[in-house]
Amino acid sequence: MTGENRTDPKWARSRKGNFHRFIYLRPSSEGLDKVSGIYVVWHGGLKPEWITVGKSANLGRALETLADDEDVEYYENRGGVFVTWSQIRPEFQDGVLKYLIETLDLLTPPDKLPAKNIEAIPVYPPGLEPRAVAPKAPTNTVTPPS
Repeated sequence: MTGENRTDPKWARSRKGNFHRFIYLRPSSEGLDKVSGIYVVWHGGLKPEWITVGKSANLGRALETLADDEDVEYYENRGGVFVTWSQIRPEFQDGVLKYLIETLDLLTPPDKLPAKNIEAIPVYPPGLEPRAVAPKAPTNTVTPPS
């Protein structure tokens, strides 16, 4: 997987530059009510894994709903659950979502999948943006940040 054709979606981070710990996130405090975009959820720990991805016209509501998900609650005790989002324009969301679904080894697929005819739009997954990537051999496995 080479990065030259991927876009940096500017994944959201806390004021300290870290990804948000899901258990402490208050979407309305982050101004996410009625904000459209893509979100990515993963758990840390000894063996970090991607939990799910999704898109929403209201990230605040989507993340509030997801906070009550059994998978999210289960993985909180296994290294913590993290979340980030990007305000990707609606016309590109299905393509970005398709790319993330195809690239990340998700534990839980999103409820709504993009149509089969949608072309994937390559983006850097969270934690693998150009400024965060150390040069190394390309790999087909994308591991979540821990």
